[in-house]
Amino acid sequence: MIKRFLQRLADLSPSCRQATRLQSAALDHPLTASQKVGLRVHLCLCKWCRRYGQQVHFLRDAAQAHPDKLVEPLPQKLPDAARERIKQRLQAEKD
Repeated sequence: MIKRFLQRLADLSPSCRQATRLQSAALDHPLTASQKVGLRVHLCLCKWCRRYGQQVHFLRDAAQAHPDKLVEPLPQKLPDAARERIKQRLQAEKD
């Protein structure tokens, strides 16, 4: 009886990949009821995904607590020689 119940709970659980995506998505918008239940079940069973969730929350909280420390990324400029090599290689792959 208990084994069957646990198996049904596991069936509700998303994969680790899906669970990490759901945790990230939950930061941006509310999850559906079924997503929440499945994620909770998965987090009860998987310590690695629990850790991932803790890390994501820590990073989000740290970024929100220190917005003055966030900087704009520097524009990247490839040297002209590197740019030309990339163009040549891409053209060679097309031919």
